[in-house]
Amino acid sequence: MKLVLQRILTRVLGVSLRAKIMGLVVGLLLTLAAAALFQTERSIGPFLNEQLDAQGISTATYIADRSPEYIYRWDLFRLYTLVRDARNSNENIRYIFIVDPEEKVLVDTFGNALPGGLLSANQAGASEPYHVSVIDSEEGLIRDIALPISGGKLGTVRIGMSVKGITKAKSNLLTGLILVTFSVLLLGIFFAYLLSWILATPYRRMMEGTKIIAAGDLSYRLPEWSIQDEGGQLTQAFNGMIENMEASARKIEELSIMRRGLAEKVMRLQEKERLRLARELHDETSQSLASLRLGLKYAEEAQSFEVMKTRLTDVRQFLDETFDGIRRLVTELRPCVLEEGELGQAIKRYAQEYEKRFGIEVDVTIAHIPQGLSGENASSLYRIVQEVLTNVARHAKASQVSIVLNSHLGDINLTIEDNGIGFNVPEIMAKRVENHKFGLFGIQERVMAFGGTSQIESAPGQGTTIYIKVPGSANVWRK
Repeated sequence: MKLVLQRILTRVLGVSLRAKIMGLVVGLLLTLAAAALFQTERSIGPFLNEQLDAQGISTATYIADRSPEYIYRWDLFRLYTLVRDARNSNENIRYIFIVDPEEKVLVDTFGNALPGGLLSANQAGASEPYHVSVIDSEEGLIRDIALPISGGKLGTVRIGMSVKGITKAKSNLLTGLILVTFSVLLLGIFFAYLLSWILATPYRRMMEGTKIIAAGDLSYRLPEWSIQDEGGQLTQAFNGMIENMEASARKIEELSIMRRGLAEKVMRLQEKERLRLARELHDETSQSLASLRLGLKYAEEAQSFEVMKTRLTDVRQFLDETFDGIRRLVTELRPCVLEEGELGQAIKRYAQEYEKRFGIEVDVTIAHIPQGLSGENASSLYRIVQEVLTNVARHAKASQVSIVLNSHLGDINLTIEDNGIGFNVPEIMAKRVENHKFGLFGIQERVMAFGGTSQIESAPGQGTTIYIKVPGSANVWRK
């Protein structure tokens, strides 16, 4: 039984939002209509009966007040005229008759004898001002009213009030109420449909938009909802979410393009570096080895020990020069001081070579760098300095560069500033994919790789400053 109820509840709650709203509104209206009809049916009957009794009692009182004069004089004609006029004055009065204290009929409106059993059907008690009895006749229910004349000393007035009129009035009232209820129900259904359409439209549009967006079209936007209720706010929030998704997708695509471009640049630089090394090895190392081989051959062919010693001395000097050349190549590839964590010394040596090569003055300040900097982070910071100085030489047209490297509370701070022509940072960053400029992006990628942050400040004609911070929590120091 519980499972059946659960299934029924699931199906009922599983209908559309519009159907739920329509069902709730129509159900509420039907409940209110049924309650109104029930309450009307329950209260209108007694009320109409009371009104009918009041009419009969009023008429009976009127007759009882005027009939004693006619009874004393035994003027039955005037008494009959009184009863007849009262009978004709109210269409709800079915009959009127007057009986004396001995239950003999003095006058009546029947014209013939009273129906059997009517005389004894209702009697007023000695202490009762009047008495009402309901009689079931062939013509329907009759509310019979017995009202004593002069306290019963002169007899009793009997009036029969037909309920046909109030039954008809009650029927007309209920019919009108049903028509009004039906009209209100139709109006309620219309407004319920309108309300359900207003409430369900944003959700329906959102569902359609979700399907379109799920298919990959992030340019789709929901039509703006003119009603600024929760539905309109939800529509605006949904469009805002899609705009953020579209911006994120563009950013991801831009990062993907920049990373591919950066990877291509790295590959080109690697190939260029390999070509340079090949040329260096060919032009210097290979020739030096060939010269060494030739010098050793001459030493073998020496005619005396002194000549051989002189030639071997020349070979040794030439070998030292070859070692220096190879050491220079190795230092260019990776300074040996980085293996020892001596980042400051490596930057200073590179700055000296940079000044000689490009003629740009480089001021290096190294402060508070404890021993123990990890080789990976030292290498990354060194490559960042190389990349920044290379960009300065290519684009900045600067005459001076300042490099400040320090440590504070375990964090590494690197600041590189030049006095070059500067540039518009937002404009350059926005067009870096279009212009295939990935140098700054490569620097940012290196910084982000070990949990650092970077900031670029520049303006046309005001030089450029790059701030880099590596938090101590990013495994900066060797353990």
